Formats: sequence, structure tokens, C-alpha cells
Amino acid sequence: MPCVRTLLLGGALASGACAVALEDPHDTGPEPPNFLVIVADDLGWSDIGVLGGEIRTPSIDRLAQEGTLVTSFYVAPTCAPTRAMLMTGVDHHEAGLGVQSGLRASNQVGINYEGQLHDGVVTVAEALAAHGYQTSMTGKWHLANEDAQGPHNRGFQRSFALLTGGASHFADQRPIAPVEIPEYVRDGEPVHELPADFYSSTAYAGTLIDFLEQRDANAPFFAYLSFTAPHDPLHVPDEWLDRYSGAYADGPVATRRARAERQEALGLIPDGAGLWNYPRFPAWFPNHAAPWDERPAEQRAKDARRMEIYAAMVELMDAEIGRVVDYLAAQDVLDDTYVLFFSDNGASSPGPLVYPGVTQEWFEEHWTNAHDRRGQPGDFTVLGREWASAAVTPWKLFKNSVSEGGIRSPLIVRGPAVAARGFNPAIAHVTDVAPTLYDLADIQPASDSLFESRTLPQGVSLMPVLTGAAPSVRESVGVHLFGNRGYRRGQWKISNTQPPLSTGQWELFDLEADPGEVRNLAEARPELLEELLAEYDGYLERHGVILPAESPLTAGLRELYPEPCDWWCELRFSIIGLLN
Repeated sequence: MPCVRTLLLGGALASGACAVALEDPHDTGPEPPNFLVIVADDLGWSDIGVLGGEIRTPSIDRLAQEGTLVTSFYVAPTCAPTRAMLMTGVDHHEAGLGVQSGLRASNQVGINYEGQLHDGVVTVAEALAAHGYQTSMTGKWHLANEDAQGPHNRGFQRSFALLTGGASHFADQRPIAPVEIPEYVRDGEPVHELPADFYSSTAYAGTLIDFLEQRDANAPFFAYLSFTAPHDPLHVPDEWLDRYSGAYADGPVATRRARAERQEALGLIPDGAGLWNYPRFPAWFPNHAAPWDERPAEQRAKDARRMEIYAAMVELMDAEIGRVVDYLAAQDVLDDTYVLFFSDNGASSPGPLVYPGVTQEWFEEHWTNAHDRRGQPGDFTVLGREWASAAVTPWKLFKNSVSEGGIRSPLIVRGPAVAARGFNPAIAHVTDVAPTLYDLADIQPASDSLFESRTLPQGVSLMPVLTGAAPSVRESVGVHLFGNRGYRRGQWKISNTQPPLSTGQWELFDLEADPGEVRNLAEARPELLEELLAEYDGYLERHGVILPAESPLTAGLRELYPEPCDWWCELRFSIIGLLN
């Protein structure tokens, strides 16, 4: 912890180490710390080197090595609900994001299901600004359908934001869906044209540095760096296209196995832990994928190209994180700054037709899906389920599910009071981030007038865990989205993910012995299943969760298909539809 600045007799300022000194009776104590919160978009749990990944992420790894990595940190299955909980410390079902915008079921009504923040919650930016912090953000917002809920109206004094959930990462601003036309705003004013050399990760990091450069050096700051990488479409500048050429020639299963072996060596998972394997479809299904060594060499190269672009995208994001952290170090403020890093959900697996309103005709009008243009402007490259499974090693499933691959994210915290403690297995939740910052900034929401008549943060401060003062601060977390439901208490986990990702039945797992959620114990331990279901019902009741009367997601096998689909492919999907 930095030395508290004190005054010696006669008014001289003490410097260097904390010497015995008489304190000024008017001194208010330690100066409040700065905060830098960094969020990746659709990053897999094991994509960073420190968790066994082969992608080069030296900046993120350094943060982990100099701080603590919480290995049982939970988020929502998709981005906007996670970001709502980050901003408020309130469960997304009470913060306005019970659903994502445009995905509300017919019975999900009221202010908490409008797909945007509302004024019944306080954002962390509003609270910190009210206590003298300078607040800035760059990147993805995804929490507003109206200007009143934009970042410039929710506590950020400086902002450069993409209001929607995603877009081309280049200056062309191509939309990922007809209902998500990209909207960039700078301090509340629309930005209609981006610089010709615009690339999302570089622009967000550079703009945040600009905002920090313009700050009042005498005031603490809260900076929010909200990436859209590596969310699809997978894009990188030309000079990064071949960064990982040939690196994934052994295929996704070998990559997943190699990551798991490194995780075993690191003590992250038990030796010989079973890994979940994505289902193999019959050979006549378009979704069928032959074993890697049975594919022609040309096909293997095409399939590996997706992961090559994704890996380059992650490494480039890491480089931009390093640029911001290095700037803070050069300004001599890094040691007074808490840096937090996590992902908003697990890696994404489906094809481009999964997004609301996207038809094959609309997609072909706006995008290509061509192997020879992977990662370049105008091409919509996605990761696909094989590589998404590798990205979330050792977990099961991916984004949109409540299996661990959808909702578990690494949380890295580096800061003055956080010793280099390595991995910490304590259960934590994204609603705990805001209370942690309030704890460090000495803000008391329960007695603060700003929070009067508004929902108080529901998470807990993680500082006892991060400082080693306590082994844990919570024992359970609950999750729901799109009818997918999950609950963890201690080592036990129950989950229910709807088709086509799973069966729609409740399952029970022992995550300590079976981190890959391979062995369903529901029939063997019915009394424990019922006990956890009762506790989960309490979670639903506390947060006013409205389970959807019908699934708001229409994703089937066709929408999950990542490849170009010709007439024969479309015909087979039509037959599959008739059979179902």
C-alpha cells in the first residue's frame, strides 16, 4: 500500500518510506485509489497464457502474476446482463436487463425487462463521480435503448462508446444484425464517421489514454475499458492476419487437450479430469465434423484459420491492455491503481444467423463468409463450436449456456493492497465488483443519499479474499437467462440449459471432482438436487425473475452452423426441420 502522506512539524511534507511523524489533525487519511476496469467480450476462460492457453497474452499474464486471479468468478451467459451487474452491483433482473434488448418473451413485462438500465439503480460511475472521481469509458456500452441511459448520462464525464452489442471492428460500421445498427457516441454526441484506420481495440485503448491524459492529476479516476474483442465478426488489421499461421494445425481437440494438461500441471483441475466433448452429428448433417485426421489437408487449413484469426485478435487486445497499463506506469500512478480484468461471458460458438432478424438474404447482402477473406473487412468470421470448446477448456459448452463454459470467467485484480497471491478458488460474482470498488473508495451505499429509494448493491466486497484476510465471502451464485438456469453452492452445481445446446433437464454436478460437468448425479443424489432446487427458487423470488413463457431464442442447428451454406446444405437443414 502506498505510504500515507503526512505532515511533519513545521509543515514540511514527509517523503520516502513512512517515517514516524506527527499527522496533521486536518489530514483526511490515505488518498483514494484509482480504478481501471477492463472487460473482454466473449473471451474463453483458458485463452490467456496464465490459465494454460497458448495465445500470447503477456500483459494480462503480468497483471495476474502481480496480483490475484480468482478462478471461480461468475458472470451472465451473455454480455449486456453481465455489464449491467458490473455497473450497478445489482442482479440484472432488477437492473433493467432481465433480458437483452429485443429478446423479451411475451410474459416478461415491466421496467426490469426493457433491455436497458433504469433510474432505480445507481451506476458505479455515478457513485464515484459524486465522491470526487473523474470517470471515463471507451468501448462497448450495450445498456441503453434511449439516450437517457447512455454512458454520458449515467456517470461518465468522458466517453467514447459503441451503444449497440457489436459491429464490424473496422471503420465501415457494418451491423451484425438489422436491429443493431452501430451507434458510436462521444460524450453523448453521435459519431457518424470513424477514422479510416479505425480498429476497435486500438481505438478504445488510445481514446482512453487521451481521456486520462486530459484528467485533473489531483483527482482519483475510474476508467472503464470495454472491448468488443474477441466478439464476432473476428477481425484483425492486415499485419496481424498471419500472426498464428500454422499454429493450430493439430486441430481443436488437440488444442483443448494440451490446455487441459497445462491446467493439470498448474493445479487448476484434478489430474485426469474428464473433459466434456461436443456432440458428434450424423455424417449427413451439415453440422457434422469428421475427426481432424480424417479431414483433407485443405479442409483442416480452412478450419484452423478461424482459430488463427481469433488468437491474433486476443493477442492484439492484450497488446492494447499493455499500452494502457504502461501509460499508467509512465505517469507514476499504476501503483495507486486497482486494475481489474475479466470477460463478460464464455467464448461464442454459433454462426451469424443467430442474431435477431438476420436472414440468409440479409446476411449475403451485408457480409461475406469466405475462407480466403477470414479476418478482413466485410467478412463475418466466427469461431464455431469446435474452437469455442477449446477456448473454454476445461469447461462445458459456451456463451448462452449456464454450463461453466458460458458463465465462468477469469477475474484478475492487481492493486496496492492485493499481494501477488496466484490463483484463488473463492466463489465470486460480477455483482461483487461494484461493492469492492465502493469498499476501496470508502463509499457506504446504505447511508449515501445518492442511493436513497434506489436498489442497493447486492454483491459483497471481495477485499477480504483479495488480501488473504478471509478464504471466501460468498458460498453460492445463481443465474438465469432465456430460460437457462443454474445455481452453484460450494462444490455442487445444478444447471438446466435449453435445447439445442442441452436437454432442458436439471442436472447435478460435483465441480470439485468433475469440473467438466461430465457425470450427471441427478439420479444418484435426488435429495441434494431437491435441496439445491429449493435454494435456487429462493434466488428467483429474491430478484423477481420472470421465467419466459416461450424461448426468446430461435437458434436451432441452422443458426449454429458457422459455414457458408449452399442449396444442398439448405435442403438438408429443411429435412432436419421436418424430422423435428
